Amino acid sequence: MTQTAIVGGTLVDVRTGKTTASTTVLTDGERIAEVGPADRVRAPAGAKEVDARGGWLIPGLTDMHAHVRSPGLLPVYLAFGVTTVRDPGGSLTRSVLLRRDVAEGRRIGPRMFIAGPILDGIPPLWPEMTLLVDTVERAEAAVRFLAAQEVDFIKVYNSVPERSLEAIVRTAHKLKLRVTGHVPRSLTMTRAIEIGMDGLEHVRVTGREMLSPEEAAKLDYLPVRRREAMLWERFDLSSPKFASLVERIAKKGVFLDPTFVVDAAPVRSDEERERAERMDGLPDWIAETIRPARAARDAADPNRVMEQPQDVMELGRSGLRKRQQFIRMCADAGVRLVTGTDFTGLGEDLPGRGVQQELGYLVACGLTPLAALRASTITAAAALGKEREMGAIERGKLADILVLDKDPLAEVRNIAAIRAVVHGGRATTPAELLAAPPPEPETPYAR
Repeated sequence: MTQTAIVGGTLVDVRTGKTTASTTVLTDGERIAEVGPADRVRAPAGAKEVDARGGWLIPGLTDMHAHVRSPGLLPVYLAFGVTTVRDPGGSLTRSVLLRRDVAEGRRIGPRMFIAGPILDGIPPLWPEMTLLVDTVERAEAAVRFLAAQEVDFIKVYNSVPERSLEAIVRTAHKLKLRVTGHVPRSLTMTRAIEIGMDGLEHVRVTGREMLSPEEAAKLDYLPVRRREAMLWERFDLSSPKFASLVERIAKKGVFLDPTFVVDAAPVRSDEERERAERMDGLPDWIAETIRPARAARDAADPNRVMEQPQDVMELGRSGLRKRQQFIRMCADAGVRLVTGTDFTGLGEDLPGRGVQQELGYLVACGLTPLAALRASTITAAAALGKEREMGAIERGKLADILVLDKDPLAEVRNIAAIRAVVHGGRATTPAELLAAPPPEPETPYAR
């Protein structure tokens, strides 16, 4: 088994915020074997040493909304500190095989948790990666089928009928699967929570939750960018309805994945877009892989979900600010927030870098750097049902650890200052991960 000694760093306890200087972490295989003072914990003979002196140790980050469409970019997630991804929708067979390749060491990449195809009603927004669940019978059958294919969770989408959602949640929970996704447009967020959804993707409060039936009927089925801009213009965050909604999310323990980066992208200025898309100092092969992903995104997206209509551009920007206020309300109430992007799956940015940006958005909402870091570590692990396995640097947990050159609790952007990445006990550096495109694995099913 591979043994690694991460020597002399300042350990960040993401549960408490406590920092412990001069700490050494030993790994044995893919697990953490020991954590303690550097003067007492000694590296065993033959162990690979990672010099963490002068640095900070934090758990690896998690992208809870990562549509993995470019397998060749999987190492890039690691280079930017993301050691776990949750893929909430894509080709079932491709997702299963990618997850297997990573788990068995044929590909270098983050741990993968997959949903396979999304479940949607009529009309489905993404028919090429959807199972129709327009009836209760189809809903139950779809969940049983996906469970048999060993997906990790279930993802629901915009047009799922209420009775189908009830059947999906009931069947999934019997099979020990969690359900996350969009709030169906025919429901309220409150009703989706009452039915038993375990997670909510994006900040999608429907008009029928907050507005008159007449207003909601006009707005709830508009294209996403126009709809969200016009809804949030009308929402009153100081209303008792919003206070009640926040209280309900917190009380039910639902995990909320704001995905600010994907909602911020369409309303960026040209200067902000150029700055975000820069790949300065990165190898050419990365840009050459990203560009086709963007082209494929545009070809597959007749709905143009990333385009903000110009006549509601300013409403979109003010709506984003209101969503940030809403997330601050949620954080203050104890809602369990996680970090997802969606962004990278849409070909807009580098895998992993979107999580760093999402952490920045959470801090802009008013969260502390520690609270933001929790969203991407211990809370994300809990949302995956893996809190005993992941999310903190503790004995027995999976050895997914970042060595940073700067203090992440002083400034959240310091999370980008990555000296070393330890994933499953194997140590590497961002430069090594980005040096060249990974070779395609040789697998029995590829012959």
